[in-house]
Amino acid sequence: MKFNWNTFKVVLAFVVIVGVIFWSVVSVRSRSYSGTDLSFDTAGGVIAITNPSDEPAAAQFISSGSRTFRVSSTIDGVSGSSTRVGTGSARTQQFEFELPPGTSEFTISGGTDVSFVADTATELQATVNPMSSESRRNTLIAAAVVVFGALFYASNVVSHQWFKSLRDRVLPSRPDTSKQDTEPTPVVIDGGQGRAARSYGDNRADH
Repeated sequence: MKFNWNTFKVVLAFVVIVGVIFWSVVSVRSRSYSGTDLSFDTAGGVIAITNPSDEPAAAQFISSGSRTFRVSSTIDGVSGSSTRVGTGSARTQQFEFELPPGTSEFTISGGTDVSFVADTATELQATVNPMSSESRRNTLIAAAVVVFGALFYASNVVSHQWFKSLRDRVLPSRPDTSKQDTEPTPVVIDGGQGRAARSYGDNRADH
């Protein structure tokens, strides 16, 4: 295919499609963490943390920003807003709690750069969804709109030739029967002779 301005437009459209798909996958995929003395960024979605031991572990959510954040959880009595700790440049927002055995879920709202920190010898496991369900859905819808828009743009650049080719493959054209054969049907001439008479020999006996 000869490289021209239309080719550049098509290539650019597919670059946009690949970039949007990559961005959407990275944005919505879950992230997993495990280990002792566990620490990770919480992002803005649901956080599931598993404590495999039989004893609760001391943990906290902490933010270096000045904005208060709020914590909601499936643990009875563990919810509320962060408190300010320290002064000046050392000021942080913290929310301390006891992480019970089993799996607990948390949602962080407000604040900026909130992290989970646990100073324990127990190996904890955590799964972080970087977006809420609504944000994930909106991200996927926006990505789908951009992808289909770019596909239509690329198709329009080539005058939808691929669609015409696909249509011809799926629905092959039928022969045109609208034009009738104007040539007369040839007639076989018998030459004016009918069916030849069958001759029989004289079966009479000689006397």
